[in-house]
Amino acid sequence: MSVLLEVRDLTVDIATEAGTLHAVQGIGFEVRRGETFCLVGESGCGKSLTALAVMGLLPRRAVRTATAMRLETTDLLAQSERALENLRGRRMAMIFQEPMTALNPAFTIGHQLTDVLRTHTNASADEARARALFLLRRVGINAPEARLSQYPHQLSGGLRQRVLIAMALMCGPALIVADEPTTALDVTIQAELLHLLAELQREFDMGLMLITHDLGIVSRIADRVAVMYAGQIVETGDVEQIFASPSHPYTRGLMACLPQPGQARMQALPSIKGTIPSLVGTLTGCRFRDRCAHAMPACESDITLRPAGAGHDYRCILPPAHAEAVPA
Repeated sequence: MSVLLEVRDLTVDIATEAGTLHAVQGIGFEVRRGETFCLVGESGCGKSLTALAVMGLLPRRAVRTATAMRLETTDLLAQSERALENLRGRRMAMIFQEPMTALNPAFTIGHQLTDVLRTHTNASADEARARALFLLRRVGINAPEARLSQYPHQLSGGLRQRVLIAMALMCGPALIVADEPTTALDVTIQAELLHLLAELQREFDMGLMLITHDLGIVSRIADRVAVMYAGQIVETGDVEQIFASPSHPYTRGLMACLPQPGQARMQALPSIKGTIPSLVGTLTGCRFRDRCAHAMPACESDITLRPAGAGHDYRCILPPAHAEAVPA
């Protein structure tokens, strides 16, 4: 598969009263056409800021740097704000985490859907309406004609999220960035939407970059995975490699926290002791060392990604076989 999105040495810094917050620290990855790439990690690790950096939607105080950021042959770093506005929605689109705030409560669903296509193409009002109706049906919304005249507050959370998916597809983008699109939904609707995203990705041959903290979702939908911790990628590889042989202590700790088949309902789940370190100020060494049972003096030096197998890298000084799960 051809490389659709290439990111190299991406850094996002945010000035705060306490000092510079190093939210994302030199990460790199690729998203290929037709694949699902999952960026996974606990809250606060920099996943959403990575997505916003790719889309050019960072907060004003955030400073983005990278050695490369390309969408196919387009250099995203060299684009003006006007050029990025033309790219967003047309060649790359984002599905946000909370559909009620992502949709404008003052406009109807039909207005918001058709506006995307008419902004980026020469489509007529009738053509835009026909495209909106087609996509609303395709994402599983019944009576789409009636939905076009409704406002966001008249739809359930699951329907609003389906509208956002349809909106992202209006211009047929090559890349979809989905930032925890099922977090606010119940488990049944989550499963339906994940199945829908997988179907749409295959149907339209898109690249899907999915941001999540849910390893269950990763196991069901991902082709490749990057695990983030404290602003860095600590492990990356094919989904089979990550789940069969996790090599970083943090990844193994996450796996150990998953419910096991046959586990007693009231039995407490394991957890990783400690808290994420502050990302303000000067940062050195392994970010996970204060929570790791295998920490040693050498962990105070900066550690780069190293191979654990073909296409499988991790950020740890221990050999893969010794990076045992972090005890609860």
